[in-house]
Amino acid sequence: MADAAGRTHAGAERSKLRRELTRIDTIFFLISAMVAVDTVGAIATGGAQAFTWLVVLFATFFVPSALASAELGAAIPEEGGAYVWVRTAFGRFAGALTSLLYWAGTPMWLGGSLTVVGIAVYESFRTPLSTAGALLFGVVFIGGATIGAIVPLRYGKWLPSSGAIGQIVLLAFFTVSAVVFGVANGFHGIAAGDLAPSYRVFIAIVPILLYSFVGIELPSTAAEEMVDPRRDIPVAIARAGIGQLVMYAIPILAVLLVVPTERLSSLNGLIDAMKTVFTVYGGSIDADGAVTLRGMGSVLGLAGGALFIWVLFASGTAWIMGAGRAQAAACLDGAGPVVFGRISERTGVPVVMGLISGGVSMVTMVAYLTATDGDGQKYFSVGLTVAVAMIVLAYLLIFPAFVALRIRRPDLQRPFRVPGGLGAAWLISIVSTGWALLAAVCLLWPGFATSNPDASLPAGFEGQRASFELLVLSPIAAMLPICAGLYVLGRAPRRASIDADRPLAATH
Repeated sequence: MADAAGRTHAGAERSKLRRELTRIDTIFFLISAMVAVDTVGAIATGGAQAFTWLVVLFATFFVPSALASAELGAAIPEEGGAYVWVRTAFGRFAGALTSLLYWAGTPMWLGGSLTVVGIAVYESFRTPLSTAGALLFGVVFIGGATIGAIVPLRYGKWLPSSGAIGQIVLLAFFTVSAVVFGVANGFHGIAAGDLAPSYRVFIAIVPILLYSFVGIELPSTAAEEMVDPRRDIPVAIARAGIGQLVMYAIPILAVLLVVPTERLSSLNGLIDAMKTVFTVYGGSIDADGAVTLRGMGSVLGLAGGALFIWVLFASGTAWIMGAGRAQAAACLDGAGPVVFGRISERTGVPVVMGLISGGVSMVTMVAYLTATDGDGQKYFSVGLTVAVAMIVLAYLLIFPAFVALRIRRPDLQRPFRVPGGLGAAWLISIVSTGWALLAAVCLLWPGFATSNPDASLPAGFEGQRASFELLVLSPIAAMLPICAGLYVLGRAPRRASIDADRPLAATH
């Protein structure tokens, strides 16, 4: 009786969802979520090799993960996405841990590196902020993203869409300006030898590069809000993936051509490059590299900075929407308190989970500002590291679920099926999971397998291994007991939305 009541309650909640996402909405959603402009500078610090590793990761991580996500998203078009996949393959607790890690990476990112990059952009193109000013900026930035994620989807979907369009405009204009600047002032040459990969750079930037390719599965979390998920998910993944490679490769190459590598920082890399190239419209560069924008250069700098912040804001909104839906679905399924998964009758979205995401992001921002004494570079490094680590740890269960479901659920209708049979499925799962595992190790212990690990500590933590590890490992270590606690609280509606013992809705 309890299980039947749970299923009835979950079904009633999910019936409030509204199918609002078209194929083009899904493509823009993916671009907004996946093209993280806040990481361009961090990637470019690897120099010309960053371009080499970008291509390698695209071919050996993004393509396999995209194929797996396209097949599973079309085969199991149920709200919750990755949670549903892992829960069906390995059981509810495994799904609960996956969705919690997947969700937790969002407030760590939004309240961490995304906010501090927004502050850095504002300070670079506008005026420096006091600690109180930075706090106010963060409250408005995070609060706005939270509101955008809980309004009705027919309105909220325009935020990621506008962010994707903004990304295209911003990166295209920056690239054109970089070419004009290079023609006028000369380019920093990149020799063929500079592209040769090395282990030291590999260990330093591969985790961030991998993070640049995560999120391909995100729209599947809102599958029951798509007009035609079986058809649209595979097509959107293919088109957005090609756009993503171009939108990373060209700007990173442009940064490397106009800003000397020794002057790049993970926090300010793209920001400094933008200011540098905008001097062609009015401004100057001092002998020490300091940039001053004047006239039209200043006007374009303000406009570019405002668009940069909007793009960051839209990305944060997209992730609250997607990751929050995965966790809401998990809670409706009995993997957490059912109240967390409640769908608003008025808006048709999981408002409670959206508000929780925003609240945790606020707490994260205050904690990081306090723990790093307002040091923007430290704040960026630890915030990005924790966010990436959460996502790649979730991938350690998501990618194995692909081959597991091929074996355990051969009856699933697969409108898109990765060719190559079970052997290809094994290869995709092993390669994708292997990259995620390597990234997790490198993130949790920078400098892994190098002769001097401390030399690979993130910027701002030079000689401070203990401080860095404490800030990174503490929130990650808390995930398992938090998951167990939420799981116990969700015990009553244990079969809320999906039951491994009954056919998935996707098979009908």
